[in-house]
This record gives sequence, C-alpha cells and structure tokens, in this order.
Amino acid sequence: MRLLLALVLVGLAALILAFLQSTTPSYAVLTGPIETIGRQKDAVSSRTFRIKVHKIICAKTLAFTRYGKPIERQTEGVWVIASVELQTRQETMKIQAAAIEGASGRLYRQSHRADGAPGLVSTKTLQPGLSSTGIIIFELPEADAHDITLVVSKQPSPQLDSEIRVKLNQSAIEIRDRAEIGDNGV
Repeated sequence: MRLLLALVLVGLAALILAFLQSTTPSYAVLTGPIETIGRQKDAVSSRTFRIKVHKIICAKTLAFTRYGKPIERQTEGVWVIASVELQTRQETMKIQAAAIEGASGRLYRQSHRADGAPGLVSTKTLQPGLSSTGIIIFELPEADAHDITLVVSKQPSPQLDSEIRVKLNQSAIEIRDRAEIGDNGV
C-alpha cells in the first residue's frame, strides 16, 4: 500500500512539474520589451521617453532634396510618413528603432531608401526635457497599410527596455499621390 501511495505521489509531482514547465514563459518573453500602448491622439509616455504622433501621410511618391539635389522615390507599395514629437526623460538618447506593424502583423522597419531626407528622427539626438520633432518613413505593401501600429524604441529588439506602440487612427491618415519633405516637415 505504501509503494502504491509513493508511486501516485511521484506521478502527481511529475504531472505538476510538467504543467509548470509548459506554462513558464520563455526567456525572450521574460526579458523582452516593456511595452507602453497608446492611441494616436495621445502623447504616449514610457519610463524613458515620450512620443506624440502629429500626422500620418501615405503616398506613392516621396520627394526631398539631399545635398542640394532633388530626389524622388517611388514604390510599388505605399510610403508611410509619420510626423512625430519626441522627448526623453532622463538621458541623452537616439531613437534607433522604429517600425510599422501592418494589418497582417508583419513589422516593417524604417526605410533606408529615404536616407538623407530632412528631419529624420533617426539622425536626431534627444536631450532630457527638450522636445524634438521629426519624421519617420516606412515603405510597405498597400494591402498592409491599414489598421497599422507605430512601434518605437531606443534600440532594435529591446530587452527590459521601453517600447512604445501607438495605434494609428485610420480615418486621420492623409492620402496623397506625392509627399514632399522639406526642412519644415511634410
């Protein structure tokens, strides 16, 4: 009888341990980003920085001047340009990672095809307490350009660091054939 009771207890302990192991989050989840979620109309603050999305523009053609030479970029998909205001809280920092999460759930990182455009956030250094405005440019398939979320963080794949996700208002997105970027934005 004692042997049977011991086997039942060992079996029960094994089942409990298997359940605990299968429900324990992975290391990537435990050390992943500390997400703050907000809407486009709000200034969204994390513990390290704050972002306010002023406007979103979708266009087929992107035009800007780089080193005095006019540049025009076209796409088979759509350019998404986010005009934002950023402010860091405690330390000097750069926003090195920005992405758009499309309707399919895929992430589209900021486009390097628009490097050199005036006012890019990726070229700015944020100082504590001082607001800085700029733009972030993405290129994505037109089918994925609805129901989008802006994802911004200090570094790519942040671990135990702030990441802000801003749900963009589809009805507030401005649609244009051509978006011209100047020194004062879009």
